[in-house]
Amino acid sequence: MMLHKGERVYWGTPEVIYLEGTITAFDEEKQTVTVHVERATPHSAHLIGSNVPFAANGIKPLQGESPPGTTSEHSSQQQPPPPMSDDEKIHRAAAAAVHQQYGYHLPATQEEQLIAQVVQVIQSDATMRRQIIASMNEILRRE
Repeated sequence: MMLHKGERVYWGTPEVIYLEGTITAFDEEKQTVTVHVERATPHSAHLIGSNVPFAANGIKPLQGESPPGTTSEHSSQQQPPPPMSDDEKIHRAAAAAVHQQYGYHLPATQEEQLIAQVVQVIQSDATMRRQIIASMNEILRRE
């Protein structure tokens, strides 16, 4: 994937943590980009207006509208991520997977059914469940 200065990109998913903005610099040698953050999940809104470095292969071009659950309003104080039970972490991971595959424009009933199916698959695989919870804990700890 070829990224370029001025391109709108995003990192993450609004179900956990999400940052969106415009590439302001590209370091070809290090394969990193600097993104001026313009939208984020509410608990990451303190980063709006800042320039954040990312690995170039860790971001994706934004296509279409910003996803629901994001804001463009800067927060002067860092907010803690929302507290989540292990079941909520699994549900948000499942929702993120469905939204990455199908976007945010499915009918609500169909979206809920797909998310429930993914949750069921995750819950039935103890190893996958542990890995997702551990990954979510690490992401939320770093936030």
